[in-house]
Amino acid sequence: MFWLIIVIFAYLFYAVTFIIDKYILSSDLPHPIVYAFYVGVLSVVVCLLIPFGFHFLTFSEFLLVLASGLAGLIGNILFYQALQSKEASRIVPFVGGFVAVFTIILSIIVLEERLTGHEILSFILLVSGSLILSLQNKKFFTRPFVWALISAFCFAAFWIITKYIFLDTNFINGVIWIRMGTALTSLLLLIPKKNRELIFQKTKRTKPKTAGLFIVSRLASIFGAAGVYFAVFLGSVSMTNAFQGIQYLFVFILALVLFKKFPSMKEELSKEVIIQKVIAIVLIGVGLFVMMI
Repeated sequence: MFWLIIVIFAYLFYAVTFIIDKYILSSDLPHPIVYAFYVGVLSVVVCLLIPFGFHFLTFSEFLLVLASGLAGLIGNILFYQALQSKEASRIVPFVGGFVAVFTIILSIIVLEERLTGHEILSFILLVSGSLILSLQNKKFFTRPFVWALISAFCFAAFWIITKYIFLDTNFINGVIWIRMGTALTSLLLLIPKKNRELIFQKTKRTKPKTAGLFIVSRLASIFGAAGVYFAVFLGSVSMTNAFQGIQYLFVFILALVLFKKFPSMKEELSKEVIIQKVIAIVLIGVGLFVMMI
């Protein structure tokens, strides 16, 4: 039950992060390269944890950390590119649903992880609810959804490597190295001159309000990430990712509450869409119940 509470609160914080990200990307900071760079580089704040359990990894483990950072970086760029083009409450569950699918496939192959019968049922219900939330005119393979699909695979690879690192080290040390890998690989974005100009020009033109929202978004992301990392450390990486369906429920609710104040959050609310999302929410709720019994 403790693991489940951690997962639910972690995805609540992540829902807040995605809502703010969607607002920022639709207004003052439109280029995904800029956003992915700062999201990655700010991972250096994890260095504050060094006095509480840091030690060096082997060279092969360090290469895995860099691989996880690269996977996360590519995933973030493509995710923000897709998020910029579609509704937050559709792209986010689409990505999360396929992250869960790719994660369970990779965890079986790489980690030899096995789920129990009720975990498999819960996984199917949670992922199905997530994917139903992302349906729009039964069309997935538009360009934004292709970006989203590739980003989902990258995120799944990131979480598999994260779990692998956790198997060989303590929680604090694993988090430090994984986040440092994210920060280091984000610096690769500075190599192309076009990217440097884009990043620093956009930063100079950023409004104070946007900077404030970005800080709030990163704080929420820190709490969310800490919860998800701890859940992955404690238990199944597949089930932790499957529970992203809870996050999408939070995203949908927040989008409905905030759309009057932030028009970019507005969601389609036709009768067909309402029925579709109610079905998805019921599946997610049943999946959560199955996991609890």
